[in-house]
Amino acid sequence: MEIKNKKTVGILTFFDGINHGAFLQCYGLYKKVEKMGYKVKIISYKNPIHWIKEYKIFLWTKRVNLLIKNIKKIAKFKKEQKKIPKTRFKLVNRNIPYFDNIIIGSDIVWNYKNPLFGKDLIYFGYKLKTENLISYAPSFGSIREHFLPKIIKEHLKKFKKISVRDENSKIILDKNNIISELVLDPTFLYDFGKEAIIPTEEKYILVYAFTINEESINQIKKFSRERKLKIISIGYKQDWSDKDIVDVSPFEWVGYFKKADYIITSTFHGTIFSLKFKKSFYIIPNEPINNKIEYILKQLNQKGRIFIKGKEIKDILNLGYDKDYDKKLSSMIRESEKYLTESLI
Repeated sequence: MEIKNKKTVGILTFFDGINHGAFLQCYGLYKKVEKMGYKVKIISYKNPIHWIKEYKIFLWTKRVNLLIKNIKKIAKFKKEQKKIPKTRFKLVNRNIPYFDNIIIGSDIVWNYKNPLFGKDLIYFGYKLKTENLISYAPSFGSIREHFLPKIIKEHLKKFKKISVRDENSKIILDKNNIISELVLDPTFLYDFGKEAIIPTEEKYILVYAFTINEESINQIKKFSRERKLKIISIGYKQDWSDKDIVDVSPFEWVGYFKKADYIITSTFHGTIFSLKFKKSFYIIPNEPINNKIEYILKQLNQKGRIFIKGKEIKDILNLGYDKDYDKKLSSMIRESEKYLTESLI
């Protein structure tokens, strides 16, 4: 029986991007908070610059085959996004409804220097109506400077509770005398077992990465030949892979990660789901994600997963997990859940 007069929670994050990690962190947090007994909606907002630039990335190409795949990919995302209750979509931060609680996060919503969405103050609580404004696992992304703009600092001090998902973000807040806690990305708080679409393919190396240098490609190919494994690339086009699936849906994406024998990634959520499913994987480092993955890798004793020039990929892929890995991750999940329980009213 449904409980009447449930407390309401609005989640403000990058809910509708054509990005697997962005969708899954939003879905995971929504499902977790809903399970806690709240009436949850995603605050359906995106500023016009962010909206236009994002779609331009997918539709501005002269490669007809890639354009068709990208359109299919967008359609799959839109289908899955319909499964989450949302407020009426807005391109301006006016007349956003009241919620008892509003959660800002997760994702890099606090990266105010990102040219894709810029310094949008709504992600710092501007014009939001609520009794209880908190954050859950946002990140400043690649920003390393310690002194926040005055306007952002003023808004952050209005939050009742703040948590962030990486050490760099916490250091920035500490330097500005803003108290915060470290929590896990919300994808760790939800199982995705019911939603995951498991592929029919057997024995494969999964590649989920933007660009990969020639040295890494050659090593991946050699490793796959030695292990008699197929190379499957998802999400981004890799012409050198055995199978290339650009238009994979979010839950197909989860299924490919869950079944993979090995994983190569250059993304934050590629790293997170490799850890979540306890996979043999390695990370191709790049500046946008370095800040975001350092903390979780250090905490779980997996820093050796980052590829360094001169290192053999096979040695990284053959790294194991400590005997205390499961215990440590479970403890971190409980602490993150505790933060939500104590922060929501």
